Amino acid sequence: MEFNHLDQLLAHHWGTWVCQRTRFYLDGRIADHGKAYLHITDLPPDTASPLRMGMVLAWSENNQPVGRATLAFDPNSQQFWHDSGDRPSQRGSYTWSSAGVLELTLSLPTGQQVQERLWFASTNLRLRTVLVRATGGLESVAFYSDIRRVTT
Repeated sequence: MEFNHLDQLLAHHWGTWVCQRTRFYLDGRIADHGKAYLHITDLPPDTASPLRMGMVLAWSENNQPVGRATLAFDPNSQQFWHDSGDRPSQRGSYTWSSAGVLELTLSLPTGQQVQERLWFASTNLRLRTVLVRATGGLESVAFYSDIRRVTT
């Protein structure tokens, strides 16, 4: 898949996804596994942000809402804003390639840094890795496989 513009790549994320996750902790804790449903849409037209490029993510587990976040992207500065509603908006950086790879880096107030890499193995199969680093080094690594729910 080729993407000529960032907005094309972001729009390819829209839909409802069934997500399988495995997270490994490097401090000896037992790995955890989970399944969630992730619904990704475009930013609503009345978004307060001057940036009109982004997505809204809402996820649920066991048929219960778990979280919601908004990501807004500035194509001129390669920065994005993450807003989860429960804390002040945070600014991170991103890179993307025409091959469909999106990499996000976000520094948290706790001192941790989150690096997420998203790419498409096919039109309806999205893969993600998430690395969480602290001042002492790598804390956890997660792998996600997301399958788009296709309705006819």
